[in-house]
Amino acid sequence: MVDPSAESHPGDRYREMEARWSAEVSELETRARSIEVTRLAVFVGGAVVGLLHRELPLPSWVALGMAAIAAVVFVVLVVRHRRARAELRRARASLLLAVAGTHRRVRDFGALLDAYEEYGFVDPLLDPLAGADDAHPYAVDLDVLGPASVRALLGPTPTTVGSATLAEWLLNSAPAEEVRRRQGAVRALAGHAPEREERTAEALLLKPMAESEWKGFLEWVDRPPVFGGNDEGGLPGWAPLAARVLPAVSLPLFAAWSISLPVPWWSWGGLWLLQFGLTWRWSWSLTPFLSAGSRYSSGLRGYHALFRLWEGTEIDETEVQALRGRFRGDTGSPASDEIRSLERWLDAAESRASMFYHVLSPLVFWDVHVALGLDRWRQRAGSHVREWFDALGRFEALNALATLAADEPGWAFPDFSDGAATFRCEGLGHPLLTREERRVSDLELDPPGRFLLVTGSNMSGKSTLLRSIGLAAVLGQTGSVVCASRAELSSLRTFTSMRIRDSLTAGVSHFMAELLRLKALVDAASDGSETPLLYLVDEVLQGTNSEERRIAAQRIVAHLLECNAIGAVTTHDLALHGDSALDPASTKVHFRETVDPDGGSVLTFDYVLRPGLATSRNALKLLKMVGLDE
Repeated sequence: MVDPSAESHPGDRYREMEARWSAEVSELETRARSIEVTRLAVFVGGAVVGLLHRELPLPSWVALGMAAIAAVVFVVLVVRHRRARAELRRARASLLLAVAGTHRRVRDFGALLDAYEEYGFVDPLLDPLAGADDAHPYAVDLDVLGPASVRALLGPTPTTVGSATLAEWLLNSAPAEEVRRRQGAVRALAGHAPEREERTAEALLLKPMAESEWKGFLEWVDRPPVFGGNDEGGLPGWAPLAARVLPAVSLPLFAAWSISLPVPWWSWGGLWLLQFGLTWRWSWSLTPFLSAGSRYSSGLRGYHALFRLWEGTEIDETEVQALRGRFRGDTGSPASDEIRSLERWLDAAESRASMFYHVLSPLVFWDVHVALGLDRWRQRAGSHVREWFDALGRFEALNALATLAADEPGWAFPDFSDGAATFRCEGLGHPLLTREERRVSDLELDPPGRFLLVTGSNMSGKSTLLRSIGLAAVLGQTGSVVCASRAELSSLRTFTSMRIRDSLTAGVSHFMAELLRLKALVDAASDGSETPLLYLVDEVLQGTNSEERRIAAQRIVAHLLECNAIGAVTTHDLALHGDSALDPASTKVHFRETVDPDGGSVLTFDYVLRPGLATSRNALKLLKMVGLDE
């Protein structure tokens, strides 16, 4: 469990943050507007004095001096305005984190998405389509991704690599040793809220890169060298030397001729003709390379600051320090310096869009010098890019998990064991419910060869219990805290069969869709993996008659009992336990409802898990409640 002393009242802390940053944003907005108005006034005043210096009742040199002073003041105000705008952007990012934290804690996911949208932050993992993959073993059934999901409970991952890493962790199981490493880092980061929020705010300032853009950047880094005459039409090896020597000769000759020194025009004119010819010829290779690189300049701008923050972390924890060590390769410089160098070279490549480029570039071989700088950077640091950004993605994912750990100090880090399938939780609840709505239970799943049989009437809490089990397993294996006061887990491959949807376009009925889902479950349980399977099945084969459903359910569960799997099955069919093979292998629990003692139609549920089979049914009562009993 997270140390409560680290963040004993997260809700109060978020409210204090919101008040502090709201005041900061208001002050910075006022300051930025004031500087902007002053800057405009200085510019207009200086321009008027400079243009009308002969008409003013002042000596011209005084008026021109005043205009010069105004120009200097204007430049100073421009710098101050940019600085104020940068501070304002950071303050707004910090304010967003405070507002988002409040919405997360009360499970107001609609307000959370509105806050993100107002700021301009788009998280691809919160998109409705992100959690709509019916083929995934559990993502749809457990609300792992999407607008109101487990993802929404975690802190933001603004970078492309951070989102990709977090999605990978949420959608796949991990070995116990890897989970324990993540847990150590999450524990450490959870106790350092100001630093955690500073890094997230810095990441929010970055321009989002689409996944396709990120892949394109990696492909660009891996391109063959531009110089050396490679098979893809690169420049000859002597091109950099020519780019240095020819301008060094032609430009002085032109300068000498222009001041009437005895230098013939054809001396510099011939060299310029040669330079224009080489520029045109080399542009066939340089233009595609530099154009591709310049597309990434805006997306990478600012990453060096985020790398520098993570490089400077002083958290004394093994995994944190191991990731920090990956930011320094064999280049002799930290990742932040190398990324900053790349940003500058890409900015130089982007300057090709300037109106002066086509005139000046052939005279100084601008493209050659920029391409040479980028080529040398790729040769020196390109092989480390994936490692640097992979470490950054892991840091961001850990930061997001640490935010949940700090938000929920009463939740537990599971004790993770190797080997035999284990699932044991005390005070297990559903993490997406509010504290007022949530009901908790102590629950332990039996080892392979047995299963948990959950019975109860409609709306009593069976499906919520299955999702609580599944989400504890999923969150636990990311390295996160789980919604329980104590938990013991092993590495488990989770597979669910709960929300079955038919498909008109694919010609698949609800019954066939459920059959295909159960077939996938059986195949997953039988694939021979050393990692045990956790299966969660809600109401087996609802789309057929009761007798066939009972027989099919018995066969499916009997097969699962023969596999390296543990799990739970819910059912309305009380006859399922009557099978001579399944009844001894089941641990039976149930939920119950309470009928209005005065004979009314009101049903109440306490959502308390009890041992044994449920004996009540409520379908007819529910029918009466909605007026369909007549």
